[in-house]
Amino acid sequence: MTVDASVVPERSDDPAQVRRLVATHGAGVLTGCGPSGDDARDVLRAVLGAEHVLALPEAAAVREGGDKDPKPYGVEDALPLHTDGFAYGDLACDHLALACVRAGATGGASVLVDSYRLLDSLDDELVTFLRTTVVDHHEPGMRPTASRSPLALTTAAGRLAVRKVPFAAPVPEAGEAERRRVIALLGRWAEEARAQFASAQRFLLTPGDVLVVDNYRMLHGRDPFTGERLLWRVWAWTDRGNGLPEGGLHSDTRHAQLSP
Repeated sequence: MTVDASVVPERSDDPAQVRRLVATHGAGVLTGCGPSGDDARDVLRAVLGAEHVLALPEAAAVREGGDKDPKPYGVEDALPLHTDGFAYGDLACDHLALACVRAGATGGASVLVDSYRLLDSLDDELVTFLRTTVVDHHEPGMRPTASRSPLALTTAAGRLAVRKVPFAAPVPEAGEAERRRVIALLGRWAEEARAQFASAQRFLLTPGDVLVVDNYRMLHGRDPFTGERLLWRVWAWTDRGNGLPEGGLHSDTRHAQLSP
C-alpha cells in the first residue's frame, strides 16, 4: 500500500462549518439532525447551499445496500470502497448524504478514503492509466449513459472525479494486447482500494448524524454489522458537478434501470 489516505470526518452542529469541511477535506458530519428522509435532504440543502443544488431527489432507505439497488450487500458482507451513482456514468451525483436513523447492534463502521491523496501517491503508470485510458463502466441493465471515459475524469468545468466502479472493463473494440493491459491495471486499482479499506481508520455514525460527502473526491464503504441498521441516503447534483442525467432521478439506481 502506498499511503494511508483514510479520513475520519470532523463533526459540527453548524451547517456552514460542515460546508467548509466538505470543501476542504471532502467530508463532514452534521450532528443533531432529524430522523426522516426529508430531514436528510434538508441537511444537504443547508450544507451545499440551496442556490447551488440542481437536483435533490427523494431519499433512499439503506439497510444493507440501497433499498432498490439491484444487488444489495448483506449485513454479513463488508461494503467495499466505491463511488456512488455509477449507474449514471459520467453524470453521477457530485455529493451525497448518509443520515443515521438507527445504528446496528455491532459493527457497521464507516470508511472514507481521499482519492485525491491516494492518486498523488500512486506510480506514474497507474496514474496515467486512470487519467487517460478510456474504459467501459456501463452497468449491465441500466440506461445507456456517458460511461466510456477515464476513471479519473476531468470534467468540462475542470473538476476531478475519481471513480471506483465495479463494472469497469476494457472497451469492447480493444485489441487483445490492450485488453490485457487494461485488465491488469484495473486489477491494480482494485487492489489499491482493497488495501486502503483493510487498513483505513474507522468511524461510527450514531442516530442524528448526517455524513456529507464529496462524491467526486471520497471513496466510501462500511464494515459488516449485526442488528437492524437504518440510514437514509440522498444524492445531490449541484452546479459543481458534470451535469444532470435525463429522466427521473432518485437516490439509488431505480431510474437508471432499463424498463423490463
